[in-house]
Amino acid sequence: MGTYGGDEVAALVLSVGHTWTQAGYAGEDTPKSIFPTSVGWVDAPPEADQGDDADNSEDTQMQDVTEDGSTNNITKKDADGGDVAPQPVGVGIVKKKKTLRGKYYVGDGEISCWRPDMEIKSPIKDGLVDDWDALEQIWDHAFLKRLRCDPTEHPLIITESAWNTREIREKLTELAFEKYNFPAFFVAKDAVMTAFAAGRPHALVVDSGGDMTSVVPVYDGYVLRKGIVRQSLGGDVLSEQVLQQFQTNNVDVVPQYLVAKKSPVEVGQKPIVTLRERPATPSFHKMMQMRVIHDYKESVCQVSESTYNEQNINGRPQKPYELPDGYNQNFGADRFKIPEIMFNPKDFLKNPTLEQENYIGLPKLIFNSAQNCDIDFRPTLFSNVVLTGGNTLFPGFADRLHWELNSIPHS
Repeated sequence: MGTYGGDEVAALVLSVGHTWTQAGYAGEDTPKSIFPTSVGWVDAPPEADQGDDADNSEDTQMQDVTEDGSTNNITKKDADGGDVAPQPVGVGIVKKKKTLRGKYYVGDGEISCWRPDMEIKSPIKDGLVDDWDALEQIWDHAFLKRLRCDPTEHPLIITESAWNTREIREKLTELAFEKYNFPAFFVAKDAVMTAFAAGRPHALVVDSGGDMTSVVPVYDGYVLRKGIVRQSLGGDVLSEQVLQQFQTNNVDVVPQYLVAKKSPVEVGQKPIVTLRERPATPSFHKMMQMRVIHDYKESVCQVSESTYNEQNINGRPQKPYELPDGYNQNFGADRFKIPEIMFNPKDFLKNPTLEQENYIGLPKLIFNSAQNCDIDFRPTLFSNVVLTGGNTLFPGFADRLHWELNSIPHS
């Protein structure tokens, strides 16, 4: 095996998060491809189960890319002499275990397309791999359809959460070497990579994504494990709160796939809309509904730069927003209350579950992380707080966190 080092190595980098997957090449400023981590799954009809055990065998599929970009499939024969269905691979040889039933759909365009029986799921839960079949589909899509590369010709770097387990790491290594035949493989802590990307060898990395928020201290490029703190307060919780907010105001969030025709209406009036008859699974409907909520959060929501004050917030400008069915409204204080949950969940989280009642604000979470580290490290860590994750992109988020941390006496 060759030695890889220096700037000339075209290593692949893959980061699979709960909501988004990023893939690209090491040394470049931005990923080549970003697509949703969620995958679609359509179960096969009952008659698809009929057949012999040969369909469960592991097979090898080759596919050559021609000059015009088309592919030439070389199909192997199964135990009975029948053709084995080609697998979506790039140049080279990739080992793949056949799926007995059903079909996966990966990528924004595929999972957004309405299919009556398509279920939606994410392979990542609490920062750990929860569904290995779905994860393989993500890897296939990233390497072979988005990057269109030969895995045998590139080293691979993937990111992992700071609390990843040895068993998962071993299985990732097995997947990289045995299925994709990568010549070299490295698993990097996502917090360390984030700190290095910000040019900080020491940092408190605050990562607030879709399903959780974590604070991970990094010192001299190493994670201080005793300082890791996390809770399942993330963008998904905020989205559910937005949905509750709309429901309280008797507003239905109708996903785009159900809208056939709509007419303009005045601000705050009921929508005039014609809906399509499109029965869908609860998971697909929920995903499409959450996409509307995510767009609302990105377009309207904002963080108060200091402690939330209802009187001051009511004096701030309102922002208009229109839902897919034509309902539109000017949003004032409500657009500040949603991100305020990150800083003061006990006062702003409506109808919390038993677990959510124990949530603490982000400033306290950061303080607890630093307090769990050696006292000599704390000043350096507090001076190097690095933000990452979609929740930290709310306008005013960084200013508010800076204000909150300066208000906390720490030693």
